[in-house]
Amino acid sequence: MRATPTDPARDLEHARRLELGLILVRGFSVFLGLYLTYETNNGPPPHASPTVLWWGYVLIGVLAAGNLAMYLVWRRAATLGGLKRLGFASFAFDTMIIFGFSWLYSYDPKGFTWVVIYILPLEGALRYGLQGALAAVALALANEIGREQYLSERFAGHYPFLWSNVIFRIGVDLIIALVAGFMARSLAKEAVRASEEARRAELVARKEAAARRELAAFNTAILTGVAAEDLDRSIRLMAEAIGRDLQFETFSILLREEDHLVVKGMYGMPFYGDVIPIGRGVTGTVAATGRSLIVPDVNAFPGYIAADPGMRSEMAAAMRIGEDLIGVLDVESRDLDAFDQASLDILVRLADQIALVAHSNRLLSQQTDTVQRLQELDQMKSEFIAITSHELRTPITSIRGFVKTLLRNKERLTAEQVGSFMEIIDRQSARLARLVEDLLFVSRIEAGSVRLSMEEVELDRFLREAIESFGPDGKSRVEVRAEPEAATVVIDPQRLEQVLRNLVDNALKFSPPETPVILQGRGTSGFVEISVTDRGPGIAPEDRPKIFDRFHQVGEVLSREREGAGLGLYITKRLVEVMGGAISLDSMPGEGSTFRVRIPVGEAATPLKQRRTEALPPADGPTGDGEAEVESPVSGPSRPAAP
Repeated sequence: MRATPTDPARDLEHARRLELGLILVRGFSVFLGLYLTYETNNGPPPHASPTVLWWGYVLIGVLAAGNLAMYLVWRRAATLGGLKRLGFASFAFDTMIIFGFSWLYSYDPKGFTWVVIYILPLEGALRYGLQGALAAVALALANEIGREQYLSERFAGHYPFLWSNVIFRIGVDLIIALVAGFMARSLAKEAVRASEEARRAELVARKEAAARRELAAFNTAILTGVAAEDLDRSIRLMAEAIGRDLQFETFSILLREEDHLVVKGMYGMPFYGDVIPIGRGVTGTVAATGRSLIVPDVNAFPGYIAADPGMRSEMAAAMRIGEDLIGVLDVESRDLDAFDQASLDILVRLADQIALVAHSNRLLSQQTDTVQRLQELDQMKSEFIAITSHELRTPITSIRGFVKTLLRNKERLTAEQVGSFMEIIDRQSARLARLVEDLLFVSRIEAGSVRLSMEEVELDRFLREAIESFGPDGKSRVEVRAEPEAATVVIDPQRLEQVLRNLVDNALKFSPPETPVILQGRGTSGFVEISVTDRGPGIAPEDRPKIFDRFHQVGEVLSREREGAGLGLYITKRLVEVMGGAISLDSMPGEGSTFRVRIPVGEAATPLKQRRTEALPPADGPTGDGEAEVESPVSGPSRPAAP
């Protein structure tokens, strides 16, 4: 049986169709044979004997039984080798039946039943090509020589042995064999060519489908990255869409953050939340070397990081913009050696596209943040101008008014009235000086020119002296507590006093006059902890994140009940940071507020003196999580975040 070596599955299907076709032809031959045997003696003599007719029906029965057996074997045959053996047995069986009929009907030397031998080269050509057809001719030659000899002996004197008869029969048989054989060879070549064309067409179709999927993935990467509102959402959508379009089992997008990789989007496996150090695992190695990588067996890879224990092979490609590493694309499979160079090439091309999208999206996000920050700064500038103009105008107007009154009515005013006017002028001048001092001190803080001068002080005495400046009324409302009573600490008393004055002044200002303010200090190993607690209205949760921002005040800029430019808590926070400490806030609306300051003392504070001239980091407000990280103020009190 001729086989097409290019596709075993196709060869098997071809062999099954051929055997089924010959079984159907053989079944038709049974009915035709029955009819012709029945009609054998209807013509002129010589007629066949009853024995000949009986044997004719026997051969027809054998043909029918053999055909049924071949059909049953054909149904069970599942391999090409089994069908080849069935084909050889069928060809031998057909040869036996055909030669049997040619001998059985040799009772008439002039009969023509022998023409059935012409079927054999056709079947041989179908099964084995030209070689099969010629083999059938060789068998027919031996059969016809024997049959011619038989006829010459049986009909001696009436029918001599004639080579011309043999040559005629076999010559026609040979012509049929050559035509069928060459036709079968041509058809086989055409089948091979068609199979090759089909294979190439299938390969082209697969490449086209892969190209379409790749193009769809590229389009998805670009469109998703442009449409998403932020980078993280963009990466998540891209990972899901690309993994689905390219039919990957898993697909992950990792972005670089400092010296590690962070998974931003995953498809086909549980999300991996841990960071991956650059240089570890498959993706970390790709990030470190910048070279794409195929790992046929992840268990053999040193330092492999298993996000899913079921994965067996992996490939990864670096995302780069010039020399800058943006991140890594990673694909894993549950099959060993699942990736080839073509798959990696697609991943590399995809990495270039996603790198551009991620980089562009990141720049867009930065631009958006910058614009938002500029808008906030512009708003802050407007509020600053409004606040400072309001705060400056009030004392200046008061000073000018009382000065003009003194100048116009100095002869009519009593000494007591003049003294009262001078006290008001002095108070408003102090308010004006305090505002200017705060503004100048903010400039010094942000320029990094604030210096510390460390001294050893007694904590309880320091706290009590710090509240002396609030006068008898303010001092009477402040309860001072120090633990332990005789504790001494090494601090910068001037800067820490500024912190306490701002916090205590705010507590007195924003709590009812009849309620106390608790100032508590505690010296611990290496730190001093100070807290200021009031019983005021507290601070709303939505105001806490910005309470330590510059110029921030709760309420409308020009409609506040209490004076202040909103610099006190900002200065407080920055001073605490200069001293190496931190400030936090606990507050509940309606229950008051507690500001806590924790500052290193003694040897722990020594490094601050070595770097006291360094520039401070920009202050962007509290750090959140319910408590705001803060620092210390300057001379005058500022506006706290009071409701």
